[in-house]
Amino acid sequence: MIVSIRLFKDMVKLIAKELMMVMLVITPFLAGSVFRFGIPILESKVLMTYGYGEVLVPYYELFSWLLAMLTGMMFAFVGGLVVLGEIDDGIAKYMLVTPVGETGYLMSRLVLPGIVSGVVSLIILPVFALTPLSVTKVVVMVVSTVLGGIITSFLVIAISSNKVEGMAVGKLSGLFEVTFFVPLLVKGNIKYVFSVFPMYHIGEWSSTGDAWRLIVALILFIIWFVVLFKIYRKKFR
Repeated sequence: MIVSIRLFKDMVKLIAKELMMVMLVITPFLAGSVFRFGIPILESKVLMTYGYGEVLVPYYELFSWLLAMLTGMMFAFVGGLVVLGEIDDGIAKYMLVTPVGETGYLMSRLVLPGIVSGVVSLIILPVFALTPLSVTKVVVMVVSTVLGGIITSFLVIAISSNKVEGMAVGKLSGLFEVTFFVPLLVKGNIKYVFSVFPMYHIGEWSSTGDAWRLIVALILFIIWFVVLFKIYRKKFR
């Protein structure tokens, strides 16, 4: 674990040297500021001026979910890009035969960034939330978006062959997270097409309160992780 933390610190130093990486890390804070201050202004100064009333108020909680997802995705995405760069440079294979091992390497590049994103979410959600959030909802937000972020990073690594492709895949992999909104916004049986995604069931829980949806989501998170992990390991053969 100590070695993983040291590798994580080295990764942070690497990220600090690249402006693009830095922008990915601060994006959640910028988005949170826009949500917290921009949305109410849009509501009161623009929409109400044209007689639309409080159109966005019923969706205020969704902005908190979106912020939590964005935080998990951005931090994990950075870790995924670092791994792709190290695969291109041959560093990743070298890491696996050192005392760090595969577990330590994954911990430093994917798991620790995910944990950091969870801590950041715990900090920024109360600050930027447009509506009060229960402790239960905050916990589910943080845990689900951290797991979703780690899955997203695995998607980037598994599908991409280099950092350039990783940027493109990272944008598409965001669809994994936004399936949360499907049961809230999509009507009819077509929405069940997205039931293979764990965040879909988190969305169902958010709207219905059915606790069994959380169990289904956890099982699906595990399945996605196992499948993508197997694809990920092939890159080192």
